[in-house]
Amino acid sequence: MTLWEALILGIVQGASEFLPISSSGHLLLLEKLGIGCESLPFNIAVHVGTLVAVLIAMRKRIWKLARHPLQKTTGYILIACVPTVIIALVFKFAAPALLDGKLLGFGFVLTACLLFAGEKLKPTKTALLTPKISILTGVLQGIAVLPGVSRSGATVSAMTICGVDRSEAADFSFLLSVPITIGSALMEGADILRGGVTLDIGPIPMLVGVAAAFLSGLAAISLFLKLVKNHTLMPFAVYTLLLGIAVTLLPLFGVSI
Repeated sequence: MTLWEALILGIVQGASEFLPISSSGHLLLLEKLGIGCESLPFNIAVHVGTLVAVLIAMRKRIWKLARHPLQKTTGYILIACVPTVIIALVFKFAAPALLDGKLLGFGFVLTACLLFAGEKLKPTKTALLTPKISILTGVLQGIAVLPGVSRSGATVSAMTICGVDRSEAADFSFLLSVPITIGSALMEGADILRGGVTLDIGPIPMLVGVAAAFLSGLAAISLFLKLVKNHTLMPFAVYTLLLGIAVTLLPLFGVSI
């Protein structure tokens, strides 16, 4: 992987991790189109970069949870993590073929449908976050392990459809990403330590990718929080729909996905 490829992939990872367009889908698509290469160590590293971005952007909420862990928000995060972990493990061990990109176009289209539903089906009365809503959010987050399905888009849409204020839904979605990202990095890192994966990228491209993911992630979090307060997410729905259709049609032009 070249320095420029690492920079591009890092920027894309950071931006698409928090904007509702699917980071895994975009990284996989770029790799399939010849930009960079499939590298588990690199993917783990850039996810750590975006994790640091969340920790900084949400530091006040996270510090409040750390100081007072016995509160409803902590419980809701733990509740949501349960179905996420179960679904992710099912995909990883029982249906790994679904994670290789064959359903990439479908994943982008599903993201578009979820975003559209979140915009059009939200009730007029605001509801509070509940255990049932947390479970539903966790289920959608688990499904987002499929490339092309946006984690932030799926979770925010699920909560919005249930009546949760969209700003609060975005905050909870970002908080929920912290334990999931840590758990995913630890699990994939264990594969590397067991010798199943080699370090196939140099230290300089790795550092560039992480820095790019961190900086673009910070910018994306700030932008997304502003968008959910004052604007519609429909442009992202249109974008992912068109991207999903394009990805589905690419094999017709000799491009294998």
